[in-house]
Amino acid sequence: MFKEKDRQKCAQLYERYYAGRRFHDSFYREAIRKNLAPRCRLLDAGCGRYLKFSHELSDVAQVVGIDLESTLDTNNQQRPFGVRGDVGRLPFLSESFDIVISRSVVEHLEDPRLVFSEFARVLRPGGKVVILTPNKYDYVSVIAALTPYRIHRRLVSKIFRVPEDDVFPTLYRANTASSIRTTLEAAGFVQKELRMLNHYPAYLMFSPLLFRLGVFYERITSLSLFWSIRGSILCVFEKHAPEKV
Repeated sequence: MFKEKDRQKCAQLYERYYAGRRFHDSFYREAIRKNLAPRCRLLDAGCGRYLKFSHELSDVAQVVGIDLESTLDTNNQQRPFGVRGDVGRLPFLSESFDIVISRSVVEHLEDPRLVFSEFARVLRPGGKVVILTPNKYDYVSVIAALTPYRIHRRLVSKIFRVPEDDVFPTLYRANTASSIRTTLEAAGFVQKELRMLNHYPAYLMFSPLLFRLGVFYERITSLSLFWSIRGSILCVFEKHAPEKV
């Protein structure tokens, strides 16, 4: 479907335009580590089958990952620990974590308010939630929203060379700067940081022509005037701590 020589050309274009640049995963890691306290308990909500970030952080925190995947890449004999479960019905005691992280999950949620309320429940007062999610107004999200799921699933699988089972439906119910802020605040959080980030044209790495158009789009949306349509939302919110009487 996609020619290998075109992929190689796109890889060369990436090196020309983006070598040395940092993108959303790098900023996500930075935000997490900035908000980690010594020996803190961390919940990776929607950790994925391979617990990528859970494994990365298990040297500095007591990490538990939760996901609906049928299998999780952990033996549960040492950190990170993995639990199969629903992020909207977390099987943990209230106030049992210091930080909740979540990457590429919010766009799939049917009820973000319910999930954010669960995050607030399991966090101790003053605990943080760090979220990275696509922006509803990014061109990739717009195309995904307009494409039938069956076709979207097949295309993403081919572009990124991943199993179709790893591609999930997207709903984008809290995926703008204003909607994610409003929904988190309604769940009892206070904003500490909210950034709109751009990304290289990862979804266009199969066509040199489209990749170049993606580079142009990235350059334009990097201007402050177009901050609201950048590719990703990275935010840090804190659970409201009751005032001492």
